[in-house]
Amino acid sequence: MSLAKPKISIIIGSYNQCNTLKKVLPFYESIETSPDIFEVIIVDSSSTDGTQKFLEEYKPKFNFIYQIQENQGKAIARNNAAKLAKGEILLITDSDMIPDKSFVQGHIDAHNEATKECCFQGLAWNLESLDLPINHSNLKPQVATFPKHMSQLGWFYFLTGNVSLSKSLFDKQNGFNALFMGYGWEDLELGYRLSQQKIPLYYLKTSINYHYHVISKEEEIDRNIKKGESATIFLTLHPELKWFLGFNPISVWIFSQIKETSVIYKFFKQYFAKNNTSLLHKISFWFLKEFNYLKGARQ
Repeated sequence: MSLAKPKISIIIGSYNQCNTLKKVLPFYESIETSPDIFEVIIVDSSSTDGTQKFLEEYKPKFNFIYQIQENQGKAIARNNAAKLAKGEILLITDSDMIPDKSFVQGHIDAHNEATKECCFQGLAWNLESLDLPINHSNLKPQVATFPKHMSQLGWFYFLTGNVSLSKSLFDKQNGFNALFMGYGWEDLELGYRLSQQKIPLYYLKTSINYHYHVISKEEEIDRNIKKGESATIFLTLHPELKWFLGFNPISVWIFSQIKETSVIYKFFKQYFAKNNTSLLHKISFWFLKEFNYLKGARQ
């Protein structure tokens, strides 16, 4: 199905999430927004799990575009998706986020009612599995639920699992910074640049989706190396955010003196491996994440 001018373009960067996409994409066929008003654009970073074959054969009832690129990271994938977009609004999400019926329409209505240039951050709930139907009893929000609907949020809530802005504004900012080729920070860096231009970010609690993002503590520790590498890019671009990025000079120096062969590292590694709920286990988890984060920043 194709349309010359949809109202809103949903852009998704994907890599090796074929099975997740097979579960997520059909939900767009049952949202409350008419299929001729929105388009879904996926840019895949040369997945090796059969994603390309699936996208080639996928024939949904809504407007659908896909593109395959070299694996250059999510920032470039999303920028390329935005270049393909025909809608005047960009709604940025991920391949592991299930849309609620209100997901797209909430953003459309908010932009229609806006009296000035702004961005909207929707309400994303974290899922522990993709089992259906969704069990709402144990869901946790990505952003705390206490802010009121349409209250203004800080730039550090610019989380690209459920955020929208006009395509013209995205283009004016030149999109995401292409220097971010690894994990993390590309969304918040764009949010920070927008805040410097006095573009407000409002909490849109009427636009809901669900994030299947279950990783083990071990995976989270390992991933912090890549997050630290990306943090140094953020720091180079915006050195005034040193403390926000966790580069406390004292902490940086202390962790630089600790080696993986040291007694203190082995101590925390040992207690983390016990995998219990004790305070010492929690401290060990924090220590290992911080160690890897600053290790990545030094690379």
